[in-house]
Amino acid sequence: MNHEEQIAMIRRTLALIDAKDSERGEPAISPVSRYLDTGRYQQEVEKIFRQYPLAVCPSASLAKAGDSFAIDVAGIPLVIVRAEDGEINAFVNACRHRGARIKAPGLSSQRVMVCPYHSWTYGLDGALRGRPHAHEFPHAPASDCALARVPAAEALGLVWVVPRVVKEGESAALDIAEWLGRFGADLRGWGYDSWKPVSEREFINATNWKIPFEGNLESYHFQYAHRNSIAPMFYDNLLVADHDRQHQRMFLPKRSIEGLRERPVAEWQVGPHANIIYFFFPATFILHEGDHANAFTVLPEAVDRCRVIGSTLVPELPATEKSANYWRKNVASFWGALDEDFALGVSAQSTLASGAQEALYFGATECGAARFHRDVEAAIAA
Repeated sequence: MNHEEQIAMIRRTLALIDAKDSERGEPAISPVSRYLDTGRYQQEVEKIFRQYPLAVCPSASLAKAGDSFAIDVAGIPLVIVRAEDGEINAFVNACRHRGARIKAPGLSSQRVMVCPYHSWTYGLDGALRGRPHAHEFPHAPASDCALARVPAAEALGLVWVVPRVVKEGESAALDIAEWLGRFGADLRGWGYDSWKPVSEREFINATNWKIPFEGNLESYHFQYAHRNSIAPMFYDNLLVADHDRQHQRMFLPKRSIEGLRERPVAEWQVGPHANIIYFFFPATFILHEGDHANAFTVLPEAVDRCRVIGSTLVPELPATEKSANYWRKNVASFWGALDEDFALGVSAQSTLASGAQEALYFGATECGAARFHRDVEAAIAA
């Protein structure tokens, strides 16, 4: 977002404040069955999570050749590695011999990948480099036994994958810049490609994967759910919403933004006076907070369970205890508020099978959540 765009966003926000108004969209209804039906859940996994890019870890976590990260995404075990040429490669985490997982979950670092079952050994390009008693496999030439490749790319300080095997003739390199569109260009303009994680977090959330985004794509709840945390900093139910295809950008002004009226327009900056939410369909959320960002991706585990993987990204890692403490406070503030959202989501999921209602309702100022549901339905119908 360049300076002219920031000025335009601030003007738009101040006009809404003067009008005591907010962005509005079409209200929506979401049937309760969308959160409980296992058949529906499998459709979402197949038609959404195995078709679109997902941010799964910070790029800087895989800093040198041989660094790897193993994670299950939408039921597909993946291993992501930094190759000798510095590029990111992603594979199904399954040995081509008898299918054992090559890497245990999490981060590790080796210049080769060795299956713990029979010691089949793979290079960082996925090619089979060696195996004991190789002469016993005339029916399985090494050229046919490379690890199954998965589409992957790096952007905005994150590694993105599509959890499916690359099709014959298809490039494994994602055109991630095209997919992220103008909102990705926003974040790239702030230098995100070189940002590094100062904190990482992962946890299981006892909800359908859609519920965390419903809570984070509206500000209607701020004055109630966050009354003891971040609510005093923000206006009640005020946001400026924008979208680019299935992606969304939401501008959440802080009360301090009105102080800009007294300053020259040339000095206007959004960073200190707003949070900007970037949602990249289907499941990656980035909260831009001026000098840092908090990002998370929600991965489906079951119809009523998901896994959240998050990180706080900063331009430079802290070099002093003072700066480290500054980031710790920011991380605590972010997750303190998010934990309130996630807990209320769990509360909502726990009532859905009761039969009390057939649908959930999204009002006109909950337009981001309503748009999210329309895009989910369109993806399933495609």
